Amino acid sequence: MEWQGERAAPLALVVDNDGLVRMVVREALELAGLEVCEAESGEQALALFATARPDIVLLDVMMPGLDGFATCAKLRESVDGSRVPILIMTWLDDAESIARAYEQGATDFIDKPLNPTILSHRVRYMLRGSFAVNALRKSEERMGLAQRIAQISNWEWRPDTNQFMASAELCRLMGIRPQDFAGTLDAFLDRVHADDRGRVEEALRSLLTKRVLCKVEHRVVLPAGVEVTVILQAEALSDGQQKELSVVGTAQDITDQKQSEREIHRLAYFDSLTGLLNRVSFKDRVTQALTQARRRHTILATLFLDLDRFKIVNDTLGHNIGDLLLQSVADRLAEFVRPSDSVCQAVGDEENHLLARLGGDEFTVLLTNLHDVQDAEKIARRIMVGLGQPFMIEGHEIVVTASVGIAVFPDDGDSVDALLKHADVAMYRAKEDGRNNVQLYSSRRTASVNERAKVEDALRYAIEREEFALYYQPQVDLRTNGIVGAEVLVRWQHPQRGLLSPAEFLPAAMDTGLIVMMDEWVLRAACRQNQAWQGRGLMPVRVAVNVSHSLIHGSSLLPVVEEVLRQTGLPPACLELELTESIAMRNMDASIARLTALRLLGVQLCIDDFGTGYSSLSYLQHLPISRVKIDRSFIREIVTQSTPAPIALAIIALARSLNLSVLAEGVEQEAQRKLLLMHGCDEAQGYFFGAPMPAEAFAMMLPVSALRQVG
Repeated sequence: MEWQGERAAPLALVVDNDGLVRMVVREALELAGLEVCEAESGEQALALFATARPDIVLLDVMMPGLDGFATCAKLRESVDGSRVPILIMTWLDDAESIARAYEQGATDFIDKPLNPTILSHRVRYMLRGSFAVNALRKSEERMGLAQRIAQISNWEWRPDTNQFMASAELCRLMGIRPQDFAGTLDAFLDRVHADDRGRVEEALRSLLTKRVLCKVEHRVVLPAGVEVTVILQAEALSDGQQKELSVVGTAQDITDQKQSEREIHRLAYFDSLTGLLNRVSFKDRVTQALTQARRRHTILATLFLDLDRFKIVNDTLGHNIGDLLLQSVADRLAEFVRPSDSVCQAVGDEENHLLARLGGDEFTVLLTNLHDVQDAEKIARRIMVGLGQPFMIEGHEIVVTASVGIAVFPDDGDSVDALLKHADVAMYRAKEDGRNNVQLYSSRRTASVNERAKVEDALRYAIEREEFALYYQPQVDLRTNGIVGAEVLVRWQHPQRGLLSPAEFLPAAMDTGLIVMMDEWVLRAACRQNQAWQGRGLMPVRVAVNVSHSLIHGSSLLPVVEEVLRQTGLPPACLELELTESIAMRNMDASIARLTALRLLGVQLCIDDFGTGYSSLSYLQHLPISRVKIDRSFIREIVTQSTPAPIALAIIALARSLNLSVLAEGVEQEAQRKLLLMHGCDEAQGYFFGAPMPAEAFAMMLPVSALRQVG
């Protein structure tokens, strides 16, 4: 007998008014390895049973007061008394007494006078059986609990009788009580959605001939009309003569999983604020449209639209009004682009437009099946007229205008990147011409092109002369409000134009390939500065440096990082490299190899602006990253909606499931900080904690400590 209970040994309760009998029984049971407690009456036995909770009861029948039969019955009615084996010890050997003992709940009986050897073997046998039954019961309870948690139910179908036995969990899934289920395959199929019913029945009946595992996804309609999605799996069991005996299977409720998949798909392909396509989706669709246009020798156009002075709305009325305005603009664009068509449908033979939001106040439109360029210009002007009508946003009358640039295939480019770039150039020409107008792309060097060339030339000298300055924005632990790091932001101290933001020179740096040299300079300078802070005895923190596609996917990143860490002496954990989803997802095998090598150095890795690009989750979980940053656009939604923004919370939950830390950027309000902390976000940055600042200003925020661990 293998004992696995909480006590050192099984406990037996011996109940007999004869002290000599109790002594004989105790000696026999203790020799058999049991612990023993005694009672000399039925009343005493009931009280002791409630406190000692024995594993077996040995009960005399003939006792004064409450006899053994009555005691046995009351034990069975007590808490925990239904499963404990009860052995009746009696001088009575008539059939009537034996039958009465079993009627009152006895497990077995043994005749007096007692044989100690037989008694000990009988008790051990009864305990072994009791332990096995209890183990089976616990196993079934755990299995039932696991199935309820996983929302998995089981069933069995007998094809010969059409009997369908559904578990209680399956009945719950179907929204009915077990006693109300008719118990046939037809009764189950009646609960399956009408559009899925034939497919489910065919899959089940094919089991009888094909003998392969059946797996089918279908919908179940609850009595209230609500639909749930189910994965049904089944297998046929047959006897030795290959005669089917039954079909057994499971049904799992995957409604929440399907909803999560839809949410992740929306997060990956659609703009969270307006519901329009995002940049990745738009570029994919334009690529498909270009294939069609080349085959048919037709014209298509891309419109790049930017709202004029939208920043003023945000600065004067707040981001909440700005977001509502962007939503209204998206709705009006959908109305005026092509009133007869639907928006955001897959590119196909009949589609002739597509609308997307690239971010901020930038929108793009794809027009296909055009007769000539003038068609695109007419639609652009129709958009401008439509947007010129006032918007009423929460009591504010807002008038906005737009600058629109147009690039046409095949004249202005034969790739999505070329068309978007040239439409963007044309849009800037529209702004330079006074805003609120439409410009077609021209290959001639306009004033804006000349200005761009000047910026590119000046950039080359700026890197050599180290005209760049680094600013640091604090990153804090939401639980302690302590500073744990800083994002490194680069500024250009232009000799003539003063301090320039990255938006004014990074596009030129990327186009010319100078971005790699800039990235390397920023990396070296940030590591030097961090080590200098630590050399002054300030608390160690990590510095987060953004890296471009060119540096990540080039050959110099790993040797540069190794050299910088060696030269500066900075601990690798104090350096974090930030890269966007789109950068990480390009050439995944190479990305994983390079990032893994960096991680082995001890450098931390972070996905920046998470949720604004496209991530393959199957690849994301293989990237050796330690942190994701929630884009500021999702953080604004946290306090602009009646309930916490689902996308921000979904990102936190997703990161948790992948064992990743979460940092929210763009936190500007106490309400945002509280909600993020409540929902499990680890860290944050934003103007609420501090604006980007020069190195010395940031150093003044760091306490003196050389012991803090960086994580």
